[in-house]
Amino acid sequence: MAPQDFIKGWPHPSLLEGEQLRADLLQSFKKSLDMSAESLNYGDEKGAYMLGHPLFLQTLADWLSKRYNAPVDPKTLMATGGASMGIDLACCKLCKPGDLAVVEEPTYYLSFTMIRDRGMDLLGVPIQEDGMDLDALEKLLKEKEGKIKLVYTVPIHHNPTGICMSDEKRKRLAALSQTYDFIIVADEAYQLLEWDPTGLKPMFYYDTPTNPKIVSVGTFSKIIGPGIKVGWVQAAESIVK
Repeated sequence: MAPQDFIKGWPHPSLLEGEQLRADLLQSFKKSLDMSAESLNYGDEKGAYMLGHPLFLQTLADWLSKRYNAPVDPKTLMATGGASMGIDLACCKLCKPGDLAVVEEPTYYLSFTMIRDRGMDLLGVPIQEDGMDLDALEKLLKEKEGKIKLVYTVPIHHNPTGICMSDEKRKRLAALSQTYDFIIVADEAYQLLEWDPTGLKPMFYYDTPTNPKIVSVGTFSKIIGPGIKVGWVQAAESIVK
C-alpha cells in the first residue's frame, strides 16, 4: 500500500464514488433546483438570507438535534462555505489585529494561517491525554492579562492526535472564558465522524446563555466530501447576528 497522508484529513477517492452517495446528491441538487428562484438568489421578498436559507437552517437544526441528542435552534445556526470560513469569520468579527490567540500544540496546521492572516499573534499550550492543558492556559491568561481574546481548540477527535477533550475540561474551559473574557472557537469538523459514540456534545452546549463566549464550527466536508464546501457555525443568537 502506498504511504497515506493523514495530515490534511483528505478522504480516499473511492469513498466519493459510491452509487448511493451519487444518488442522494442528485436528489438533493434536484430539490434545490426545484426552488431555484430562492436557492440561487440572495433572498426573497422577506429579505436576504444573511445566515443561510431558512429551510436549510431548519432542516440542519432538525438533523443535528438527532445526532447531538440535544435541542438545536435554527436561530443559533449560520451556514458557511466549510469549516474554515466559520473559523475565519470568528477571528475577524470577534477579535482584532494585535489580539493574542492560543492554540493546542500540535493542532490543525491551517489554523496558524487563518489566525495570523487576521493580524493576531499566536501562543501555544500542550495537549494532554484528555485535551488541552488548562493549567498552562490559565497561566498564560494570568501572564497576558486581558490580551488573550481567542482560544482555538479541536476538542473532538483532535487533529492530529485523535484526542477528545474530557467533559470536565470542557466545563473548565468554558468557565475560564467567562473569568478571563475570551472567545472559544471549537473546530468540530470530526464531531460526527466516529466509530463509537463519545457522548460528548459540541462545546456550544457548555456556554453561558447570558454571556455567550463559544463558537462551535461544523462541516459536511468530513462526512460527505470536502468539495461540498458546506458547513455551519453554532453559537448564541447574539454572536451569530
